[in-house]
Amino acid sequence: MNPLDYSAASYVGTQIQTGATITTRRVALVADVVIVGTGPGGLTAAHVLAESGADVVMLEAGSFWPKGSFKRSQSWALRNLVQDNGTRVMMGNTHVPLMSGKGVGGGTLINSAISFRAPDRVLDEWVERSGVDLWSDRDALYTEVELAIGVTTTPEAIAGQNSMVARRGFEQMPGVRHGFMPRSAPGCVGCGTCNTGCPSGGKASSDLNWLPRALRAGARLYANTQVDEILMEGTRAVGVRGFARDPATGKLIAEVEVRADKVILAAGAVNTPQLLLRQSLGDSSGLVGRNLHVHPGSAIVAEFDEEVRIWRGATQGYFAFHPDEPDVLSETFSSSPDTFYAAVGEPGEQAHMLLRRLKHLGGAGCMIRDESSGRIKPGRGDLPPTISYSVSKTDRQKLTLGTQFVADMFFNAGARLVYPLLGGSEWFSDRNTCKRYIRSVENPADYMLYASHPMGTCQLGVDPETSVVRASDGRTHDHEGLYVLDASLHPTALGVNPQMTIMAQCLALSRRIAAAG
Repeated sequence: MNPLDYSAASYVGTQIQTGATITTRRVALVADVVIVGTGPGGLTAAHVLAESGADVVMLEAGSFWPKGSFKRSQSWALRNLVQDNGTRVMMGNTHVPLMSGKGVGGGTLINSAISFRAPDRVLDEWVERSGVDLWSDRDALYTEVELAIGVTTTPEAIAGQNSMVARRGFEQMPGVRHGFMPRSAPGCVGCGTCNTGCPSGGKASSDLNWLPRALRAGARLYANTQVDEILMEGTRAVGVRGFARDPATGKLIAEVEVRADKVILAAGAVNTPQLLLRQSLGDSSGLVGRNLHVHPGSAIVAEFDEEVRIWRGATQGYFAFHPDEPDVLSETFSSSPDTFYAAVGEPGEQAHMLLRRLKHLGGAGCMIRDESSGRIKPGRGDLPPTISYSVSKTDRQKLTLGTQFVADMFFNAGARLVYPLLGGSEWFSDRNTCKRYIRSVENPADYMLYASHPMGTCQLGVDPETSVVRASDGRTHDHEGLYVLDASLHPTALGVNPQMTIMAQCLALSRRIAAAG
């Protein structure tokens, strides 16, 4: 399979309907399977089930974006490609922004295409803790995914100078596993704008690989269609109901109802539990919406004599694992000047200094495999969900280790000044002074934290008292015909970017669903 298959665009008006093309006030459909959400989980499942002969309908609240339709604009991306326009915030002992993608392709539209396999120790923990039996063939599953989405090591030619700086620094740190990033971007040109939608089409997001396979097998897609209700007959799910909207105005266009033998929720670890909780479904364990994990992270910038030009090169081109704490992962980042300044800058003289230095600044972050967990509560009506999350002492210590790790890398690489993104921080020219400052920060609210990769809110397992979804096939313990196939299933955090594991897990589960008929 070609991982950059643009043929999905040719199906518009036939198997792809959008809020702009629906002309009736009511759409009533019958299918074998209806899938709510078209991120990496939903589209992987759609291709498997459609190719098995099932009649599949996919519903997506966001838009379908043909090749070439992305704008290289952060504000445009927040409006069109990010859940709740980028305003999702987790609240607890600190406030943490939580980014999630929307649209056909889900999070793969705005991620950096990072493609790690989950560590064996994590998958083995899932098997032991939750009875998950999917991972005996993990190598075959991951290999299949890697081939399908075109995973390659980021070439030096497009990695950017920021990645070269990171390599130079990590090479001087004994015991550190580091390298150019594995990414599913075989056509990447190094423009550094993955997070606003790939303008070149070089990133193999799920709408460019799994979706065309599903469409060629006869699946149908309805974009701009928000599902509000799971249709139930007794304890069995029999379909869904929602509304199609005009993508430009948000105006209601049509009621959409799909009757199906199987309902698969693949709306992500925030939206999937909301659908269930609004109707008190699948929650006999009391765990729907709980066990939220998010890979919290922080960042550091550094100034060099050389020009780094952080806006050039692969968005995240280099990685390193902490030698003593495997739950800490450092990844470089590229950023356009406006986005970089919005995240780092302050008004006045500091802003002027930052802009003068901009060509000479590099950046890298650290993210952790969190043991902290949060909870999703659905918002009333059209209001966004309430997301609670507090950073534990252990996770704060991991963040300290990660921040020191990145600071040491920059000093090793020859940085003149290093600036940890911590409250009250300053530019440090001395390694030891910087390290003492980082260690002195104990309040999580003093970290400029960010988070992505929500997972875990409908966890998989064999015991209905300690899990929401059964490990054998992704069906909820409580209801026939109702399944979950997305990152909600993960029993714990992964510690690495999750797109490959979501796809591999959904390949295995959807094949079991197909085999059961």
